[in-house]
Amino acid sequence: MATARSTPKRRFYGVTLAMVMLVAQVSQAAAPQDAILGTWLTDGGESKVDVVADKSADGSTVYSGKVTWLKNPTRDGEPVHDGNNGNAALRDRPILGLEIVSGFRFTGPETWTGGELYAPRKGKSFPAVLTLTPDGRLQVKVSAGIVTKTEYWTR
Repeated sequence: MATARSTPKRRFYGVTLAMVMLVAQVSQAAAPQDAILGTWLTDGGESKVDVVADKSADGSTVYSGKVTWLKNPTRDGEPVHDGNNGNAALRDRPILGLEIVSGFRFTGPETWTGGELYAPRKGKSFPAVLTLTPDGRLQVKVSAGIVTKTEYWTR
């Protein structure tokens, strides 16, 4: 009856596999702030926003997001524009490709604050808080004075 023997080659592969698994676990645990990276379908399914990370001037990580898909990208045969913007010079910008999430920083377990959400329908930016829910949705809580609106984005 043959028995499995530990050879140098098997030990090498075993140690290598263990190291790869350890590195994967450490990298997941070391970057919870990046959990919001990726593409999100907005509440109501009207658009998709791609959230990315960038380095700020002070070296910290800042999160932003651009509209990468619109359910209705055109109106009267033309791309939908930022027509409600308070700044008349910006009203010709297409919504597709427009940055609507900006300035967020990871501030704690599953929470990003300090940023703004631009609402093209209102033509204004509002302070917001982003929170990952236990079911994997992104809670987007926008404040406009004493009024608060909460949406849930999905992957």
